[in-house]
Amino acid sequence: MYLFDTNVLSELTSRRPNGAVVRKLMACDPALRFASEMTRYELRYGAALLPPDNPMWQRILDEIVPRCTWLPIDAAVCMCTADLTAGLRRNGRILDWADLFIAATALVHGKIVVTRNVRHFDRIEGLLVENWFPAESRKSPET
Repeated sequence: MYLFDTNVLSELTSRRPNGAVVRKLMACDPALRFASEMTRYELRYGAALLPPDNPMWQRILDEIVPRCTWLPIDAAVCMCTADLTAGLRRNGRILDWADLFIAATALVHGKIVVTRNVRHFDRIEGLLVENWFPAESRKSPET
């Protein structure tokens, strides 16, 4: 039912995780937890920027990867992403390509995107989006 954006899953390995988000994520039935392979890409990219001896990638493999069912970027997701991108561009509304792939994955698989960055996704018609971050933490820099 839920497709978690990178900024939500990364709370599991954050130095100062948002307790409310982590509790809600962990309370969510594992059968309802999904993530896009684009999120795996973003997590790996972030870890790869760190020094080679940094244990972040192993922490991600241990603490994040097993907690979700990972949905592929297949032909249907690619077609949906292309259509979303073209529609937004025609209307002068650009969106980061990683967010477009995440949104398309959610649309193709009928999932609700859980993210801190609601405004990134609110321009996509038909996409259901939830923000699990408490209101006082929503003013934090976007990740």
